[in-house]
Amino acid sequence: MKNQITFKTGTYELHSNPNFNYQLNRTHSWSNGDLKDLEGVAAKIQDAATWEKELLQIAEKALKENRIEQAIAYYRMAEFFMYDGHPSKMETYDKAVSLFYAYHSKLFNSGEIKTGAVPFGGKQLPVLYALPDDGNIKDTILLHGGYDSYKEEFVPMMRYLREQGIAVYLFEGPGQGGALRKEGLTFIPEWEQPVKAVLDFYDLEDVTIIGLSLGAMLAPRAAAFEKRIKRVVAWSLLPNLFDLLLYDMPARFQQVIRLSMALEDEEVINLLLKRLMKKDPMIEWAINHGIHNMGVSTPYEYLEKINKFQFMDVAPQINQDFLLLGAEKDHFIPVEFYKPIVDGLNNVKSLTFRLFTEKEHAENHCNAGNTKLVLDTIIAWLTVLKG
Repeated sequence: MKNQITFKTGTYELHSNPNFNYQLNRTHSWSNGDLKDLEGVAAKIQDAATWEKELLQIAEKALKENRIEQAIAYYRMAEFFMYDGHPSKMETYDKAVSLFYAYHSKLFNSGEIKTGAVPFGGKQLPVLYALPDDGNIKDTILLHGGYDSYKEEFVPMMRYLREQGIAVYLFEGPGQGGALRKEGLTFIPEWEQPVKAVLDFYDLEDVTIIGLSLGAMLAPRAAAFEKRIKRVVAWSLLPNLFDLLLYDMPARFQQVIRLSMALEDEEVINLLLKRLMKKDPMIEWAINHGIHNMGVSTPYEYLEKINKFQFMDVAPQINQDFLLLGAEKDHFIPVEFYKPIVDGLNNVKSLTFRLFTEKEHAENHCNAGNTKLVLDTIIAWLTVLKG
């Protein structure tokens, strides 16, 4: 039976801070959080610490009321803003994950979704995969998230694609989810390496790769070198992670940072960023989190590492069919970033660009307010290409 998987539609003004507002909406739309729960705590959230406190409280309440799906969502998002090294971080992550697999046990016991682990650098990459019931595979998709993703939040997308006759291999690469937390694998820009490991392990050819957020940069990077990828879907692509970090900062501050980086002045960079971190708790959280998932030790090393996460240096090597998905009011990725991306894709086999809008309830990052619309767009694109 088709179309059994449903998605919530709509975006809501829950918080004045764009990032907190997005994360609350994401909790609602992707993880099935209850809107009334989230509205009730939104006004109390001022920083990472109050986010953690409020999300844990509604997680415990939901668990006591046997609202397991909501509890999973809130534990997962409480852990999201916990500092690395926080005494409860791993415990909270484990709780969210264990509740998820217990709640969805029928999916795994029935064989609809299978779990796997792909060897990688002496460690393992976690994988979930699902094949169509009738064995008639219309396409094979590699699916992965970005900077702060967990594979579990993409399971509804995976199941929806499977309903359309598509085989889906959902994996966490270095820096993501369990690959980071359980295996200690930190981010690398050479995304073709984990992709090659997954393709080799499952003996896959002629695949479509879908990456979201930072993953929308990593997926094309993999496609530049791994030609078993025939089709690329970049879902909220950013050209350069370093540029994105600096985008909203004052022009003078940006100039000083760029000059100091060019001069490799580690002392000045560390001093400037530590001052900035003291003034802004969210920047403090973001840089500390980045130092951890990038596997570096200082703010300078963090900037040095994220400057390697860019798109334009490999764009000419991408020669596959390319679907670029953007959002009209993405608080992370300004619309003007898309022109150089499009201009750089001058060797692709075909290029389709879709900018989703507020009228479609899909204006936010990764179009979290209307996931079904995006998935239907991807499916229609694949149908045209594969004829």
